Amino acid sequence: MVSTLHADIDLLNPPAALEKQKHKLKRLVQSPNSYFMDVKCAGCFQITTVFSHSQSVQLCSSCSTVLATPTGGKCRLTEGASFSPVTFTAVNDDDDDVFEGLDEFVADLGSLRLSSGLRVEAVGDDGQPLVDYEVHRQHRKDGKETLPLSLPSSYRSNLISEAVISSLPHGLSDVERASLGATPLGVSPALQRLQASGRSAPGSHAARAALRGCVMAFITAGYSGKRFVFEQANELGVRCIILDGPENWSATLVKEGLAERYIPIDFAEVDTVFDRCLAALVGVRESIGLDGVTTFNEFAVPLVARLAEMLSLPGNAPKACDMARDKRATRSLMQAAGLPSPKHCLIESDEDIEAAATLVGFPAVIKPIAAAASLGVVRVDSAEQLREQVAATQKQLAGLYLDEHVWGLGLVRVDCTEQLREQVVSTQQQLAGLYLDEHGHIVQAAEGEAVDAAKAAEVAQYVSKTLMMEEYLDGDEVDCDLVMSEGVCTYGAVTDNWPTIEPYFNETGSNCPSILPVATQRELLDLAVASVQALGFKLGVFHVELKATSRGPRLIEVNARMGGGGVRDINLVVWGVDLVEQQLLASIGLPAKPAIARRPLQRLAEYSMNAPRTGIMESADFMAPYLGLPETVYARPLVAPGDKVVCVADGMPSWVVCVADGMPSWVCELCVAKPTVREAIAFVQQAERDILFPIKPLTVQ
Repeated sequence: MVSTLHADIDLLNPPAALEKQKHKLKRLVQSPNSYFMDVKCAGCFQITTVFSHSQSVQLCSSCSTVLATPTGGKCRLTEGASFSPVTFTAVNDDDDDVFEGLDEFVADLGSLRLSSGLRVEAVGDDGQPLVDYEVHRQHRKDGKETLPLSLPSSYRSNLISEAVISSLPHGLSDVERASLGATPLGVSPALQRLQASGRSAPGSHAARAALRGCVMAFITAGYSGKRFVFEQANELGVRCIILDGPENWSATLVKEGLAERYIPIDFAEVDTVFDRCLAALVGVRESIGLDGVTTFNEFAVPLVARLAEMLSLPGNAPKACDMARDKRATRSLMQAAGLPSPKHCLIESDEDIEAAATLVGFPAVIKPIAAAASLGVVRVDSAEQLREQVAATQKQLAGLYLDEHVWGLGLVRVDCTEQLREQVVSTQQQLAGLYLDEHGHIVQAAEGEAVDAAKAAEVAQYVSKTLMMEEYLDGDEVDCDLVMSEGVCTYGAVTDNWPTIEPYFNETGSNCPSILPVATQRELLDLAVASVQALGFKLGVFHVELKATSRGPRLIEVNARMGGGGVRDINLVVWGVDLVEQQLLASIGLPAKPAIARRPLQRLAEYSMNAPRTGIMESADFMAPYLGLPETVYARPLVAPGDKVVCVADGMPSWVVCVADGMPSWVCELCVAKPTVREAIAFVQQAERDILFPIKPLTVQ
């Protein structure tokens, strides 16, 4: 046996195991032995958060059963009660301490299957391209789907639109829900065996065993960059049933062996989408059993909530999903719950402008309340800037075909009452110039064109002229990825988002773990969890966007689904937590309590680089020097030879998919792992300076 001598220990960096053995006051950094616990009541199964060293009797918040009694040290749990430590992953890059964790997982980048998160064109048996969602221009990293700006009528059958969401029935009342019963009928044989054995899934290995053979219905597959979801589900042994458009890219997943069944749903018949999806799932349940219904697509979340409710399957309340999608409702709920929220005010007419300016103050942002796919976020700091940006936005919108369910004409920062008044008038004029054509598209009327009153009235159900004015949020933006199980957060991690490219607010890069102070991370995580709980969510994976402002943490929005792009990979590589796996567990009603690494397994920084100048890309091998490096997680171009790329100074905001419209182009993305986050950040920033982009100047005609 080899013993460790005190002389062999680095006194400035002592082993964690040795520090844990010391008295709390004699550790290098004094720290308590106490912690918070999520205690499950043996009687009603309600979970209550209890302090481990509580000096008073702790009662169940639901049935008042005694959960724990004081002893002078650690409290004693009542027989039958169970607990797990509340686990967050707040850690500063300069500090090697990481909070509670269970997993001994060691990240080997070479063995991990990482996703590109990029759209990949799929073709059908006839050789024609299949339909795919586009990715939101300001949220490519988050994988937020949006509808193509120019949507052929054939696409309407293949993509979930806002009209489908608007047609969904209300959630069930308590009486209606009780009449359905609490136990789902027709579960798969795999879940029957698991329920009969009484086993749970506390760790990653047990979770994999629990999921094998379970039948999961996916309501749409999202955009093609989310193919990794089905690769992971297949690896876990989940039997995937996909409900999607008849010509959607996801139809190819059955042939590839990643899905067992594909059920085409025509989304153009909006009034019957819910009934047809429900009938299809009932048929699946009667034939092979059905254990859960889920989605990783933003548009399908409200539909999934209602289907799960009708089938008595695990899921979140439809009301919670609806409120999360309505920023105005979310803001009001936050205020009612006493949670910090950006000041805001509705502007329905000119008379509201002065009151809004007084209440909210400046700088501020205004936006249509129905915005679901904004065409751009533009900051202006003077009247001259505002006029220039409004003119540029209107030029972009001129003659633009919008699908009937692509809402919103942009978010614009305003800095004074005069700017606010001008922008309100401008935005409402743009909204007033829309009408519904014979193909069911919302069309921008040409200058001087008279809009038929009846056609314009039809648009009102899709586009509201009411605007919301919000305070402009300064500070650092972060993403908080959460796992909720039985109403309690079992995992939370912070990723820093780098400053956006102004004046268009487009994303640039991010790093994980966060380098914000630990106290700030805790505040952000606390607000993220409180916001999700205030909305009424109980289970699943959530991607919460916040800002650490000079006035404290502020919520931007709650996404009731896993973040797209590299979000899953970041959490897997850094903390060993697979968010896909956790969502699947939650969706069949098993505990989603991931094993979490005790310290960051990797320290990552990733950067999406913008075209430094406008021109034509001559080749795509400029990332070759970074391929194969031990620190490289991925290095990939986002453009192909011959593509036009546009620098920020020359265009309106967009991602590379829209370079034909003369908008700024992201040409590549690089992600690296280094011993510290700051080293990783420095590496990718230096790479941007070193890369020689082969861009040929445009030829002036």
